[in-house]
Amino acid sequence: MAPSSARRASLSALSAKGFKRGTVEIATSSGFLAGPELNLADIVVADVDGSSPAASLLQFMDAEPASAGVVALIDDPDRRWVQAALRAGVNAIISREPSADELHVALAAADAGMVLLDPSSARGLAPADIYPSEFGPYMEPLTPREFEVLRLLSDGLGNKEIASRLAISEHTAKFHISSILGKLSATSRTEAVSLGIRRGLIPI
Repeated sequence: MAPSSARRASLSALSAKGFKRGTVEIATSSGFLAGPELNLADIVVADVDGSSPAASLLQFMDAEPASAGVVALIDDPDRRWVQAALRAGVNAIISREPSADELHVALAAADAGMVLLDPSSARGLAPADIYPSEFGPYMEPLTPREFEVLRLLSDGLGNKEIASRLAISEHTAKFHISSILGKLSATSRTEAVSLGIRRGLIPI
């Protein structure tokens, strides 16, 4: 969905280029999909080119809850808008001029029900801004060092490799991993990584 037919055609071509997930359809108007059209969509790509479309996207998502993933293309969004968009169910927020690879990563994230933010959208956000319900008042947030360890776990590194990478002792690395498992209520390193991805703690 985009404000002009030329822009819609351009985004459709970029989405389809090398992306094998399925058929790409172009919305017939500049407005947001509704009813049967929306229910048929797996992923909705919305070009947000100003404050009015930004507000309209949030209104659309409040009025038309659906199972479709949503990718928003917006430049330098306000932090409060990003928070509201994530609460409303937007999966990916990237720039309005993405490369084909960037758009395909966003589409894959939306298809998998994950959250993807480009640096300009993620700036200043805390994990609780992305998944407030899962980071409730009874969950202790991860420390900056634990974030580092969790991301190294996602790369498949063992305790010794993590310790070497962060210039800490192997005992300290084990301590951080134990703390991460406790805070995420995970029973294994694999589960911790999976939870970290779902909660936006690990960039994809």
